[in-house]
Amino acid sequence: MDNPKKTSMQWLFKKNCSFTPKQVGIFYLAQSTLSLIVASFFLYQGVWLILPFTLLELVVLAIALLIYARHATDYERIDIRQGELLVETSNAGKVMQFVFNPSWVRVDGVLNSQKLISINYQGQVLEIGRFIHVSLRKNFLIEFAQVLRKDF
Repeated sequence: MDNPKKTSMQWLFKKNCSFTPKQVGIFYLAQSTLSLIVASFFLYQGVWLILPFTLLELVVLAIALLIYARHATDYERIDIRQGELLVETSNAGKVMQFVFNPSWVRVDGVLNSQKLISINYQGQVLEIGRFIHVSLRKNFLIEFAQVLRKDF
């Protein structure tokens, strides 16, 4: 009666964002309304030069907020279950999944602000830890390596 373990370990790392994409939209709407009210006041006074600068401001702000909102929900999820290591990354809405055999995975890490944790599997190298603070990467690396060595 072979009853395999059903244990698993999961880590989820996300960006620490102040605004959700919905809040970014609400902020932009409020900012646009305020800027257009101020521009309308000056237009009423006869200062027509305010309009191009207001429109330029709103376009530049829209571009910056779109870039922010696009990456606000980025994450890395690492899941170790019996017989498989699943790494799921989301970058600008593009979700990628990688599945590895945990017994054959080697973990490396030269930890500094530029270098991430490397998962080496049959010649493939996948870097993780983008959303882990540099000071905490070593702790995660140790914990991750220990969990990989366990019999899942």
